[in-house]
Amino acid sequence: MNRISRCIKSCGNPTLASIVLGSGVVLFAVVTLAVPTEVGRRLIADDGLVQLATFVVLSSAVLLAVSGAIRDPGERKFLGLTACLLVVYALREADVHRAAWVPEHFSSLKFYLSADVPLAEKFVCGSFLLSMAAVCVAVLRRAVPRIAPAFRAREPWMLFALAWACVFTASQVSDQSSWNVVFAGQAFEEIAEFVAAGFVVLTLIRYPIGPASTDRLLRVEMT
Repeated sequence: MNRISRCIKSCGNPTLASIVLGSGVVLFAVVTLAVPTEVGRRLIADDGLVQLATFVVLSSAVLLAVSGAIRDPGERKFLGLTACLLVVYALREADVHRAAWVPEHFSSLKFYLSADVPLAEKFVCGSFLLSMAAVCVAVLRRAVPRIAPAFRAREPWMLFALAWACVFTASQVSDQSSWNVVFAGQAFEEIAEFVAAGFVVLTLIRYPIGPASTDRLLRVEMT
């Protein structure tokens, strides 16, 4: 993982962004144009290669976050909590929330008000949601003050994070739109999620790690 990370770090930021976006464009062309529709549908299915690739890329992002937390004590808490969120993100992209053993609609209020749901099930699911909410708050408290200074300084990790937000939002908008009824729209959603995962990896690779990098982060926050 570290060898691959060093190899990627040696590339310029525009090159990395082009590789991620280009891979998405090529994959979309292959799925929608180069192969028969039936094959394309299998590629973007819940158990297809595109979703598997997205899960693998996000798993790599988890490893990068854990590696950064180990190497940099100053960022250990932030990157450790980020790794936890990325695990949930990866499991979501793998559609684990649709598994038979996961209670249906456990994130809705109706689930907790229903008399048909066992109390123990409500407790376990509620505890999980509350812990994830606490992790999100902790990450946001650390990240939000850095966003504006990092954006003004054109920090690469910030720009890659912004690219992730744009692509991920586009995938979710597509999922809820009428375009998702047709095959091309479904393919766009799945491949956009794959591209978004690529930007998560680039964000973590470019995120400053180590004493010198921490000093640079502090200088950016003070500007």
